[in-house]
Amino acid sequence: MIQTQFNKKVKFVRHDGAREFATNSLQDFYEVEGIEQQTTVPYAHQANGTAERAIRTIVTIGRSMLHHAKLDKCFWAEAAMTAVYVKNRLPSPKIPHKTPFEIVYNSKPSVKHMRVFGCQAYILTPKEKRLKWDPKTRAGIFLATKKYQKRIEFTASKRGR
Repeated sequence: MIQTQFNKKVKFVRHDGAREFATNSLQDFYEVEGIEQQTTVPYAHQANGTAERAIRTIVTIGRSMLHHAKLDKCFWAEAAMTAVYVKNRLPSPKIPHKTPFEIVYNSKPSVKHMRVFGCQAYILTPKEKRLKWDPKTRAGIFLATKKYQKRIEFTASKRGR
């Protein structure tokens, strides 16, 4: 995906040597693509400090969003994806006057479509899928803006109160 989307080749992947990185299919993929694997010491999170700090930031933002929305932990993945989406559109102290989005896509991000994570939302039921007296909408919860699509993800599940 990186090569297709950005015309850049992945040079190396750094991981802690966990089993999920040792599958034959993944090893074959790395070999075919010429990707070098850099293995850090297991259980020594400080050896991969940059990634660990980024993960901690995403978890902190995601946890705050879940608590603010009064949603259950089962929505952690949506909260984390939304946290990354938002973080990539915020100014970074490491990149003066730019966002990570601008560095990658060479254009300013639009935030017009963004909504508050976990807010109440109404999902329109297509005319073809409802009967004459059926409601036109269903109540739901806003969960995420899909990264590369012009659509929004909702759930009709109840809040975890």
